[in-house]
Amino acid sequence: MKSLTESWYHGTEDSREIERAGFSSSRTKRLDYMTDPIRHKEIVAKLPELRESENWDEYHRLLDEVGSLKEYYTYKTPTFLSDKHSVAKTYADLKRAFDYQNATPKVYEVDVKCNKIAKIFAIGDRFRAINTDKVREGFIDAGVERDEIDKLLSMFNYYYSDSSKIKTDMSAAIGNWLGFDCI
Repeated sequence: MKSLTESWYHGTEDSREIERAGFSSSRTKRLDYMTDPIRHKEIVAKLPELRESENWDEYHRLLDEVGSLKEYYTYKTPTFLSDKHSVAKTYADLKRAFDYQNATPKVYEVDVKCNKIAKIFAIGDRFRAINTDKVREGFIDAGVERDEIDKLLSMFNYYYSDSSKIKTDMSAAIGNWLGFDCI
């Protein structure tokens, strides 16, 4: 097993759930993706024309086809870490907590052991939406073929209006799909 750095940190606005379940929580996330992103784009491009021409039968047929292209992927909820205590501390903020009056913010130091690692250098990006090229390059540097990561980016990021960005959860799902245990 490989250790990424000496110390990793996780900041949370409310540590009560972690204290109850620990970091090995079995919570999962479920995301939808497009099985055929190329066909999805073709359909989406046709829909405005069909609305304009009021060809409702074809319009609804294509909407049904889009629905049939959607599937769901379930993966273990990731724990987001930073190698900088100061960054983790920004997440340990009561203002971010749903139940801010009873929340207990905390920064945890976490020992990280990984078998398969992808490093995404996203300095300067917002956590919620990382530059897609940076995500692509991180996975390519970790040994994923360009065609494979491009297909997965299209499958999981199909709905995001700014294709130059990808949500962090989508990056985690792609990493899980590819068998990475640390990203």
